[in-house]
Amino acid sequence: MGRDWIDEGLRQTPAREQQRQLAQERRRSQAATIAARAAELMRRLVAEVGAALDEYRQKTRSDDIEFEPLPHEGFSIRKASYPRVYLECRPSYEGQVLYCNLSRTDREEGENHQWAFNLHFTVIDSDVVALRHGDQIFQNAIAPAEFLLKQVLFPSSDHPL
Repeated sequence: MGRDWIDEGLRQTPAREQQRQLAQERRRSQAATIAARAAELMRRLVAEVGAALDEYRQKTRSDDIEFEPLPHEGFSIRKASYPRVYLECRPSYEGQVLYCNLSRTDREEGENHQWAFNLHFTVIDSDVVALRHGDQIFQNAIAPAEFLLKQVLFPSSDHPL
């Protein structure tokens, strides 16, 4: 008595190998696109974060926010008033990820809470680089800037993300 599933698996082996090769080529192509275009997206993101913080400062007449562009298109933000917040984001183009670290100190607790999270570079529309967090895809620099700055300027009372 033969096992039909083995015969079926053997028949599908060439198709599975072709799908694997196509997927590998797609990953290589996406990695090349990210390597070529992600730095430009990050430069736009850093500029958008800086512009949004300037607007916030004008509207609040506050100077308790420090913004510092970092080497290789990263940035950090420090909010001095309570809740004190520090956000640092550094891209890894080879890793296809934007590493972010967020810390918050509340006045009442006095404890420093820290969260590490990532935004992933992804390719949409065959050659457009975007950032993704979970199911959210940020197709331009404005959307991830808003996502990140809300954590700093308007932190929630519980887990921020």
